[in-house]
Amino acid sequence: MAEQPKVYIIILNYNNYSDTLECIESVLKLNYASKKIIVIDNDSPNQSGEFIERWLKEKNYTQITFIKSAKNLGYAGGNNIGIKQALQDQQMKYVWILNNDTIVDEHALEALVKKANESPNIGVCGSKLIYDWDRTKIQGYGGTYNKWLAAVGTITDEDQIKNMDYVIGASMLIKREVLENVGLLGEDYFLFFEELDYAQRIKCKYTLACATDSIVYHKEGASIGAKASEPKKTSYISDYYTIRNRILITKKYFPYCLFTVYCGLLLAIINRFRRGQRDRIIMIIRLMLGRG
Repeated sequence: MAEQPKVYIIILNYNNYSDTLECIESVLKLNYASKKIIVIDNDSPNQSGEFIERWLKEKNYTQITFIKSAKNLGYAGGNNIGIKQALQDQQMKYVWILNNDTIVDEHALEALVKKANESPNIGVCGSKLIYDWDRTKIQGYGGTYNKWLAAVGTITDEDQIKNMDYVIGASMLIKREVLENVGLLGEDYFLFFEELDYAQRIKCKYTLACATDSIVYHKEGASIGAKASEPKKTSYISDYYTIRNRILITKKYFPYCLFTVYCGLLLAIINRFRRGQRDRIIMIIRLMLGRG
């Protein structure tokens, strides 16, 4: 039997120790032996980092490395802490970035690695994401992006995987070679659009893939109050970074689409008005004027 490539699994916690512990427990049940787990607390103000550290010691999970960040570095910055540590191990072949609000099927990692090994051109591979709150519903096989409106979407039809623009960041397997040649995740965004940014950076050298047999159940936005199915309940911070980063990524990669993106943001202002979210209207206008 061929030796399994060594995988570092990175789980980032912020203010949500209960989901993180459930995620860790599911990861420990993976039928994949050649793995290391790194858990990073992104300076949670509710002491959940201390709770996780104490829990790991009580359980004697010595195979798990726990790191507490001195400040909240956002999605990319927090995960980059773990990626940097993983790169120090010369035997590491893959990094698996896994949202803490996920529960993984026991075969999820095995299927990811198998798919990623199919071609040297595959740089990043995602899983089949299923909503944990309704396991009959697929969240997505990958993400799509409309550059003219800076609008993201998800692929729920397996036949459309070929049209994927980015791997959804809830489950993202990255080859070591990609990290060494392209670099770490971009830290300009803090929240959202990091995986699209990474897809743009690697697309000249590598392709994206989805392992449809890699099943990951996603609670979706549990730590930050960002549930796509309930836009009225989206937190202010989630709304802020979504709008901010739509503008940021357009300026960075698609500046010729800025006019149509701004037209789309005018519709966003109308939607916030209908919801009675006056403070967010001011926020969007400030972001459009470059004052956010």
